[in-house]
Amino acid sequence: MRNSKHPDHRNTANDMAPFAKSFLEARLDGYRKDMRICLTPVSSRGRSDVMHAYFAALGASCGFLEYMAALFSGHVNGVGWQQVAAWTERFMPQPDYDRETTRIFLGAFRHSVAHRGIATGIWVDRRMTPHNRVTWKLLANSRRPACSLVAESGALVKDPPWPCRYTHRMHIHLKALELDLAIAVPRYISAIATEPGLLTNFASCMRQLYPIS
Repeated sequence: MRNSKHPDHRNTANDMAPFAKSFLEARLDGYRKDMRICLTPVSSRGRSDVMHAYFAALGASCGFLEYMAALFSGHVNGVGWQQVAAWTERFMPQPDYDRETTRIFLGAFRHSVAHRGIATGIWVDRRMTPHNRVTWKLLANSRRPACSLVAESGALVKDPPWPCRYTHRMHIHLKALELDLAIAVPRYISAIATEPGLLTNFASCMRQLYPIS
């Protein structure tokens, strides 16, 4: 008996285009569900205000961006900021997500959140001369632009063992980032429906993620 929860086109090798639409819509729904959980306010011991799972939301967003970039480029391994930037430049609201914003966003936060669960410390942007020293401010709201680098000089003194100088701060509005991704995915779906090369790349990733036995 067919599982009614699965679309008719699942497991139909020659029906990849409608599968791509269903697959991407399901991934977006899953991401937005995770963001709703992360951005639900909770009380915090010893604090009068509410808190959110800021870094879990940031990690989910970085992972979702890389996922879309992989499907767009046609390979699931070796996805870097350049591949993500190619996707964000085309499908996300502009000029908010140009290549430089995406490079800094991924460079400053992707690895630290993925490997440590938090963006501890200062990210030194060695592509800039003099080097920018970037810290962060995460907010749960929907203010735009969702990601912006602001020149701001100061020093971290609370967490590090010595004062640690910074020159810039990246402001990230997590709900706005979620909403911008919700705009981008339907644009990507429409592009797949009209560009055979994008459908080929998507199908290539499906074969890598779900190898045919």
